[in-house]
Amino acid sequence: MFYYKMDLKKVKNTLLLPKTNFPLKNANHLENEKKIRDLWEERKIYQKILEKNKNNPSFILHSGPPYANGKIHLGHVLNFLVKDIIVRWQASMGHYTPFLLGWDAHGLPIEHKMLQVYPDKKNDLRPFCHQFACEQAQIQREQLKKLGLFTDYEKYYITSDKNYEAEQLRIFGEMVKKNLIYQGFRPIHWSCGHETALAEAEIEYYEKKDTSLYFKITLLENFFGKENVNLSVWTTQPWTIPANQLVAVKKSASYALVNYNEEYLITLEKSLNLLNNEERLAKVERIFLGEELLGKAYLHPYRKEIKGYIVDGSDFIEEGEGTGLVHLAPAFGAEDFAAAKKEKLVIECPLEPNGYFNEKIGIPEIINKHYSEVNNYIITDLEKRNLIIKKKIITHSYPHDWRDKSPLVYRLTKQWFIKVEAIKKELLKNIQEVKWYPNWTEEKMWQIITAREDWCISRQRKWGVPIPILYKNDEPILNSEIIDYVAEIVASRGSDCWFNGSILPLLREKFPNLINEKTVLGQDIMDVWLDSGVSHWCILKK
Repeated sequence: MFYYKMDLKKVKNTLLLPKTNFPLKNANHLENEKKIRDLWEERKIYQKILEKNKNNPSFILHSGPPYANGKIHLGHVLNFLVKDIIVRWQASMGHYTPFLLGWDAHGLPIEHKMLQVYPDKKNDLRPFCHQFACEQAQIQREQLKKLGLFTDYEKYYITSDKNYEAEQLRIFGEMVKKNLIYQGFRPIHWSCGHETALAEAEIEYYEKKDTSLYFKITLLENFFGKENVNLSVWTTQPWTIPANQLVAVKKSASYALVNYNEEYLITLEKSLNLLNNEERLAKVERIFLGEELLGKAYLHPYRKEIKGYIVDGSDFIEEGEGTGLVHLAPAFGAEDFAAAKKEKLVIECPLEPNGYFNEKIGIPEIINKHYSEVNNYIITDLEKRNLIIKKKIITHSYPHDWRDKSPLVYRLTKQWFIKVEAIKKELLKNIQEVKWYPNWTEEKMWQIITAREDWCISRQRKWGVPIPILYKNDEPILNSEIIDYVAEIVASRGSDCWFNGSILPLLREKFPNLINEKTVLGQDIMDVWLDSGVSHWCILKK
């Protein structure tokens, strides 16, 4: 066999390959990178291209602010390089392409970090938070320089800048003028660990194990001639049972009155299998509609001085789930609260911001106990009293805090909201005026906005832009003129003037008929998603 040894170098020279003087081997890339960056900065390439195209049509790619906490990672790199490619291409096509970097500087991660460093400065953290955020933004800015982005690194925005904060306050004032801001008293998602409310966009759902509990509640009157009839009530949150005020049924569903081990129980007809086992069989005494139960009184499982009543829960009860009799604790659930409001009940919150029960719960054994501890106490206590019909551990999707992945609770509290419902039609209309790539993302955005509820924008933290609401005799003063004046002062002094109280004498002097010695400043801050959400408007002037 004959072998021919090829001259690879000669073969290579016959190929039409691109040639470059750029060293590919044994090159000092770090040194060369810096030389190229310095050359672009020295010759002001970015600024010259902007100047060349300044009278041409604009192409603005707004870069939403990354969070100023920690070093950049591959997510930042991908984000900025994709944007950089787009901006460079548009510039090469002759468009005017200012590209402004920015940082999101407020929020709980920075506040939490500073609490760890300065645990004794809980009420005076803002200066430390501001300094830390600025330092982190500068670290990230230096790192982004190494990506060679098509931007001016000396011009950027940060949401903690006093002019940015002032503009954000003016936007809030515009929403007040349009009647888009209101204070609501309702159960919302609450982080007991961080002691603050969360909006829907801050919630992530993960699988969680909980106790699914079927327990007895006794009717206070005879039912179809039977005495001591028990309701078979279902819950997955036993710790809320002490706060029970109502039980809901589906009035059009079929329920069964059964003899179950010599006692009478009521359950959904379709759920009889939940009661039956090898030791016990439920003997059906009567089938009836849920409407027969409406208005019936029952004995509260923990507070004998309280009568509970059965109400219609047809809007939220599914016949294929549970017993069709749902425990309602208005302080801890949206449907629960709505049902109680309909019945004109007095509703109070027995849970403190940190997750511990207060005296409003009315049960000495659980006052000053954390709800997670109370959960186990209730299960054990109901077992001792022979009030548990059935229990099992279930795994279900449950809301968690997006920051630390801790479970959330629903908690009754006063918060400030944006009326998303009032502008939803306009939002949906604007969706149609946007070009979407790929096409299916338009439908996805339509679904998200259609399902979106009013936005809870208040947070019970320190490091953020204040919600510029004052209170007189516990009543909020929602006044756009006051808000505009607050924005004017913040633009010159920064938002610390709100939290240290130095703004209050100025407001009293400016608005003597509205603000007096009894007027106090609200201490809530705005959701940081609102900070970044208004960034497109706050930087347009730049």
